[in-house]
Amino acid sequence: MLNVLISGVGGQGLLTLSRVLGQAALNEGLKVVISETHGMSQRGGSVTVFLRVGDSVMAPLPPEDDIHLHISMELLEAARYTYLHNASTVLVANDKIIRPSIPGVRVPPRDELINALTKHTPHFYLINASDISLRLGSTIGANVVMIGFVTYLLEKASIITSKNTVLNEVLKLGAKEINTKLFEAGYQEATTKVSEKTIETLKKLKQPIK
Repeated sequence: MLNVLISGVGGQGLLTLSRVLGQAALNEGLKVVISETHGMSQRGGSVTVFLRVGDSVMAPLPPEDDIHLHISMELLEAARYTYLHNASTVLVANDKIIRPSIPGVRVPPRDELINALTKHTPHFYLINASDISLRLGSTIGANVVMIGFVTYLLEKASIITSKNTVLNEVLKLGAKEINTKLFEAGYQEATTKVSEKTIETLKKLKQPIK
């Protein structure tokens, strides 16, 4: 079984991210359950989505401390949900901070957040997904960059057997040229950053999923 947490704020494309990955897993014959457990999904509000993959899935929400992969579109939201991590959790976070709209809220400095996440989660990958998206000409494509990065993880761990399975779902979103570039940029970023130890950690999940 693979338990995935996707976190961020409203307007960052979290539901698109979860549905692309979920449909790709379905296309490969895996059982998928997606559950939104957010409070305020308006632009800027905190949003979480749980994606569970595997034949033994019996409920939409995983047990606490049983998140295998955490994909976060924003650093504050990445830090907010570290209580769900365990020693084997893989965290992929977008290097972006969105200040809450509530007046007077203290926002930790970026370096403080990164240091805390690094200490708490050994398999932590920080991705400049928003910057990559802007550089490639899209203001809303950071989630597709993240999909590309995560696809590399899932493919190398033999959870998703081919990146084309995921890319085909990305292309259904439209804007095929730019979305292909965004996806490939994220995928290539992963090839240079992801360690074999992280891949081996995820590979241990392969047998229970089928």
